[in-house]
Amino acid sequence: MKKPEKHLFQKGFTLIELLTVVLIIGVLMAVALPNYTRSIERARAVEAMAGIKALNDAVYAYAAGRTGLNACPRSFKKLAISFPGHLSADESTIETKDFEFIIHSASNAIIPGTDCPGVVARRLGGQKYQYRIWNPYVRGTGGKGASLACTGPNESSIEICKSLDLYKEGVTPF
Repeated sequence: MKKPEKHLFQKGFTLIELLTVVLIIGVLMAVALPNYTRSIERARAVEAMAGIKALNDAVYAYAAGRTGLNACPRSFKKLAISFPGHLSADESTIETKDFEFIIHSASNAIIPGTDCPGVVARRLGGQKYQYRIWNPYVRGTGGKGASLACTGPNESSIEICKSLDLYKEGVTPF
């Protein structure tokens, strides 16, 4: 009986080689995934910042030339702006996939040239990110404030605010 010949060149990978590759991929994912999720969250926050600026400009346009109790809109329907999202029953909140925009809610952020409080964006969706973004207008500055502010109740939220250079300790929109 003939013995089978040993192959000089074996094809394939050993178990050790496969485990090494899996380990390397795991380490790379552990490093890359938090950075990826943080980048996605920053992009969401930047989108909210653009929304706040547009909505506050619409509030300013509505209030221009008006006086009295009806000078400040308490409903998004009164604004001359088309904004994506679901309008609440009382029309004071627009809910998008990631944020809730609330009109007439930033009581310490009066829009210059009006007596109207600004719009606040509140992050929706989970325990990790619960930050709020708003424009902290200061009465008597003579013009629209260019910078936004951000705060949150937990470290993940504050980290996003700081990464956007919007975090101001102890400052809230209410």
